[in-house]
Amino acid sequence: MDSIILIIILIALIESAFKKVDIFNEFIEGVKEGSKLLMTLFPTMMAFTLWVTCFQSCGIINILELFFKNIFQFLNIPIDIFMMMIVRPFSSNGSLTVLNNVFLKFGVDHPYSILGSIIQTGSDTTFYVVTLYFGSIKLQNNRYALKLGLWLDIIACLLAIICFLLFIN
Repeated sequence: MDSIILIIILIALIESAFKKVDIFNEFIEGVKEGSKLLMTLFPTMMAFTLWVTCFQSCGIINILELFFKNIFQFLNIPIDIFMMMIVRPFSSNGSLTVLNNVFLKFGVDHPYSILGSIIQTGSDTTFYVVTLYFGSIKLQNNRYALKLGLWLDIIACLLAIICFLLFIN
């Protein structure tokens, strides 16, 4: 992999020499443009990070776990899967951590692991996407994007559970 990166850099240097492009000044201009984008996105991403941290540490996840525990026991699905469904719209890494715990507890070939994998790939980090993309263009009114994204996440999770109950379990 390192040699591929070296080859790409050498090709860029050779091409810039043939085209007589000042590669250092172009690099500096690219860094300036990237810095402008960073300054545009930083406040939005900082607010999102703070919000997710507050959500995860306020205890609402534990309350939801207690509320839905009987339903998931009835369906014969571990509560970890529900926790993954709750965390997924906020944080990809958080849901991957829960999925990894399911893998460690049951093994990667277990039906619960397959269900978790389907939920991980079938749903999205809706709040992150809305925050990043709408924040980058400074759009204040996201209209139906957040509602639609969350509904699609719910539908993806429900379909995964239905398919799990019908075909896998």
